[in-house]
Amino acid sequence: MASLSSYLFSTLSKVGSIGGSGIPDFHYTIGDKIEAFAGKSIWDAYHSTRTNDAKQEATVFVLVKARGSSYTAVAQNTLKRMRTLRHPGILRYLEGAETAEAVYIATESVMPLTQALDTDKSEELKRWGLYKIAETMRFINEDCKLIHANLSAVSVFVTKAGEWKLGGLELVDSQAPAATPGGGGSSSSQQQQTYRYYTGVIPGYSARMAPELESQKWDAVEKAKPGAVDGWYLACLVCEVYNGALRSASQLQSQGQIPAPLWSLCQRLLMTDLRRRMSPSEFLQIASRRGGFLDSEFIKASIFLENIAVKEEDEKAAFFSGLDSLIPGFPQAFSKYKILPELLKLMEFGGGDAKVLSGIIQIGKGLDEQEYNDLVTPAIVQLFGSNDRALRFSLLEYMDSFIQAIPSAVVSKRVFPNFVAGFLDAAPAIREATVKASLAIAPKLGQKTLNSDLVKQLVRLVADPEPGIRTNALICIGKLCTAKEGVLDLDGGGVTESSHRYVICPALLQALRDPFPPVRSASLAVSTACASKWEAPEIARRVIPSLSSLLIDSEKPVRTAALKCLNAMVSRVEAYSHTLPDTMAKKTVAPTAANSSATVASGSAQAEAAASMAASDTWGGWAVSSLSSTFSGALSLASSSLPIGQQQPLSPSIVAEASAPRKSKAAASAISPKPVVADTARSGGDRWEFNDNAWGDDDPVGDGWNDNDDEDGWSSHEAPTKSPTAATIAATTATSLPSYTLSPGPKSGRMTMSSAQQLTFQATAVPAGPFVSSTPKTSLKLTGSTSSSNRKQATGEPSTTAATTAPRRKGLGAMKLGGGGASKNVPLPNLDDFF
Repeated sequence: MASLSSYLFSTLSKVGSIGGSGIPDFHYTIGDKIEAFAGKSIWDAYHSTRTNDAKQEATVFVLVKARGSSYTAVAQNTLKRMRTLRHPGILRYLEGAETAEAVYIATESVMPLTQALDTDKSEELKRWGLYKIAETMRFINEDCKLIHANLSAVSVFVTKAGEWKLGGLELVDSQAPAATPGGGGSSSSQQQQTYRYYTGVIPGYSARMAPELESQKWDAVEKAKPGAVDGWYLACLVCEVYNGALRSASQLQSQGQIPAPLWSLCQRLLMTDLRRRMSPSEFLQIASRRGGFLDSEFIKASIFLENIAVKEEDEKAAFFSGLDSLIPGFPQAFSKYKILPELLKLMEFGGGDAKVLSGIIQIGKGLDEQEYNDLVTPAIVQLFGSNDRALRFSLLEYMDSFIQAIPSAVVSKRVFPNFVAGFLDAAPAIREATVKASLAIAPKLGQKTLNSDLVKQLVRLVADPEPGIRTNALICIGKLCTAKEGVLDLDGGGVTESSHRYVICPALLQALRDPFPPVRSASLAVSTACASKWEAPEIARRVIPSLSSLLIDSEKPVRTAALKCLNAMVSRVEAYSHTLPDTMAKKTVAPTAANSSATVASGSAQAEAAASMAASDTWGGWAVSSLSSTFSGALSLASSSLPIGQQQPLSPSIVAEASAPRKSKAAASAISPKPVVADTARSGGDRWEFNDNAWGDDDPVGDGWNDNDDEDGWSSHEAPTKSPTAATIAATTATSLPSYTLSPGPKSGRMTMSSAQQLTFQATAVPAGPFVSSTPKTSLKLTGSTSSSNRKQATGEPSTTAATTAPRRKGLGAMKLGGGGASKNVPLPNLDDFF
C-alpha cells in the first residue's frame, strides 16, 4: 500500500497536478488528501480550491491510469455519468479532465458519509439524507432508466449543510442493454453493461453485492421493474448508516440500531425475489406516509423550501408563520448552509416578507462573526438597495436584530446611504420605520455622520405632516442626546454641543407650539432630559417664556410635563446665577480726604431714610430694605477708604442745613427754581433726559396728586445757587455709591436707579402738612448708558437749600399716597412702563 501511494504521488508530481497548473483545462488547485476516504474507493479525494478564487472550495477525485485498464474504464464511465447526470441529489460536477496519466473530477466541497457519521449523530439529518438518496435513486431508475448498482456509505457524500449527495457512479449503466446500430438485437450484438464486468474493481463490493448480480441472472435484471436491483443496495446503505460498515452479507439480516419502522421497510428491500422486492421509489412513498419513518416537520420544511418557487402565496404565508418555531429544532449546520441560502434567495427575488427576514435573523444569531459576514452581510447589504417598499419595511423593522453584527465600515459606506433615503420616502410607514430604526444604526456611525446626517434628518422630521412621525422623531432625538454607555454606545461621544445648540434646541422650541399634544409632551420630556445641555442665558431668554404658556395647556399631561421641565430649567438657571458676581458695576475712584466727611454725612442720611421706609408696612418696603443694606455697605466703604485720623465729622452748619424743616406753601411759592439739567457734554457718554409732561398735566380733582399745589407750580423769586451744601454732598456721594435719589427727605417718594439701569420705585405715606420737592415736573427717559458722575447730574437731585424753599412739584418725586394725616390706597403706575 505504501508503494502504491508513493507511486501515485510521483505520478501526480510528473503531470503537475499538485499545483493545478500542469492539467490542461483544469482550473482547480489540488490540496491536502482526505485520509478518511483513502482505500475505500478507486478514487483518491483531495481538498481543493479554484485557481483564480481561493474562496471557492471544491473536492477533486483523482484516479491514476497506471493501476490498470479496468480502473481506467470505470473512471471514464464515472466522468461520463457525472457530466450527463444533473440532479439536486447527485454530487454537483464542476469540472473534469483526462490526461495520459490520470482522470480528474472536481465537485462541490464534500466529505465522505463515513466521516460525517462519526461527527454528527443527528437523527433528523439521517432521515433527511435517506429521503434525498431514495428520491435521487428514483430519478436514476425511473426517469433515466439506469441502474446505479453501487449504492453504499462510501458512494454517499455530505455537504457543509449536512445534505447527502449521491456519488460513486462507477457502475452506472442502463438496465436493458442497447442494441448496436444495424444489429438484430441478439445477445452477441448487445453492448456489455459496466455493472456486469467491473464489480470486482470496487473495494468491499462482495459484502453488499445483490444476489441477481452475484448469480449473473441478467435476464431477470433486464425484466425487473425499475429500481428493483437498487432496492437491495438501498437496504445496504440503511444498515451501514445505523450499524456501521458491512463486512459480510450476513450483517444485513441483523436489525441492530435500525429503528423498527425503518427495519420493516428494509426487510422488504432485501427480498431475493425481484418481483416482490421494494424499489427506492416505493420505499419513499410508503415511508413518507402519515406516521411513517420519513414523516417529520424537518423533512416537510426542507421539501417546502426546495419547491417554494412553485408554491402559492397562502401556502408560503402559512409556512413562514411557523418557521420561527421550527428553526431551533433544526441542525445548526443544516440551518446555516441549507435553509439560510434558500431564505436569502427568496428575499432577493422579492418573494419574502418580515417573517422570512425573521427566520434569517434567527439563524444568523447562531453564526460567529466570520460566518455572519460571509453568509448574511452580503445579502443584507444587497437587500437595502432594493426598491421594494415591503422588503425595505421589513429590513427597518428588524434592524436592531442584525445591524450589530455588520461591521461599522460596511454600515457607513454601503448601508447608511440607502437607509437615509427612508427619511425622504413618500410613504409615511417607511418614514416612521426609518425613524425607529435610527436608534439601532446610530452606534455603527461615526460622530461626523451622526451629527451631520442622522441628527439633521431627524430634526427635519419634527416638521413632518404626520403627527406620529413628529412625536417619534423627538423621542429618538432625546435618546440620542441622553445616550449612556452600555445602553446606547455612540461613537466619539455622540451628539456634539454644537449640534444640540444650533440644530436640536430650535427644533425643540418649535415643537412646544405644535398643535398635537403628544408632540408637545415629547418636546417637554426631551427638554427636561437635556436641561443640563442648555445654556443658562438661553433658558432665561427663550425657554422659560415658551414654557409659561404650557403651564395652562388644555391637556393635563402637557401641563404636568411643562411644570417638570420648568423646575428643571429654573434649577439650571439658579445654579448658573450662583456663579455670577453680586454686581456688574465698575469700581469708582476712592474718595479723597477733602470730601470724605461730606460723603459720610450724605450716606448716613440716605441710609436712615432707607431704614425708615424698610420699617414701614408699605408695598415698597422690600425694595427699601435692599437699598438700606446698599447704603450701609457704601458708608462702610467710604469711611474705611480714609486713613485713621483723617475721618472728620460733619460740620454743624452742614448738618443743620441738611435737616432743616420744610417751608410752607407760601414761603415755597416765593422761590422760582430752575430745572436741573445734566451736563452731558462733559460726560462724553449716554445720558438721562427729562421729558416734561411725560405723566400728563390734566390731574383729576381729588386724586391725591395735585393737592396743595399753587397755580404756577414754581416761584419766580427762586434763584439758582452755587452753595456747596447738600448738593455738593450729594454729588460727592454719587461718585462712590451705586444708587441715586431724585427727591430729598427721608419720608418722600423716591426714584432709585441702580448701576444696572433698573428702576425701583419706593414710597411711604406722607404726613399731613406741606410736602415739598425740588424735582421739576418731569419723568425719566433712558437713552443709553451713562457714567456714574453724569447719572447724578442727570437725575437733577436738588441741593439741601433748594429742598427747604421749593414748592412740592407734582409728579413722581412728589407723589403722596394720602392726605390729611391718614394714608389711602391710590392706583399705582405700571412699573413695566419704565423698561
